[in-house]
Amino acid sequence: MDAGLAGVIGAAVGVLGGAGTGLIALLGQNSQQRRQRAIDRETRLEQTRREAYLACIETSKHVTADWWKLVNCLLADGSSPEQHELYATEAQHGWVTFTKTADAVSMAGPNEMAEVVQSLREAIWRMDRAGTAWYECVRSADTANFAACEREFRVAEAARTQQGFLFLAAARRALMTEH
Repeated sequence: MDAGLAGVIGAAVGVLGGAGTGLIALLGQNSQQRRQRAIDRETRLEQTRREAYLACIETSKHVTADWWKLVNCLLADGSSPEQHELYATEAQHGWVTFTKTADAVSMAGPNEMAEVVQSLREAIWRMDRAGTAWYECVRSADTANFAACEREFRVAEAARTQQGFLFLAAARRALMTEH
């Protein structure tokens, strides 16, 4: 074999080796990019979930606080119908805000959180209905049912508290903060 032919063969082997090395590097880089995209997606999902869970916790506490403001006003001697109306309106607006954040939790997932937030939503709805009934009882001067309405509200609020604890526990599991 002459030197020219050996040079051509050597060059061809070099080109093939370079192309093979480049292909392997490209495949490795694509694999690394896919892994990085998956990690980035998981990070965004966790952040979205964390924000949704925190907003839901915050708004559920605001709804409860607004209802307790109304309750305290209803129980206070000398409170006016205008004060009752103001606090009742605030409590009703809190419900609307809460439902939006509960929807965000349902969308962010996972399925367990969607189920738990639905239970929390139902508990807050029952508390809201019991509070509204109590407010209407006071507003219409239905003193015969006043104690029963108060009792119904307190039972509903206790159930809401329990569902709030279940929501927090499920959120910790979903975010894997206990591992």
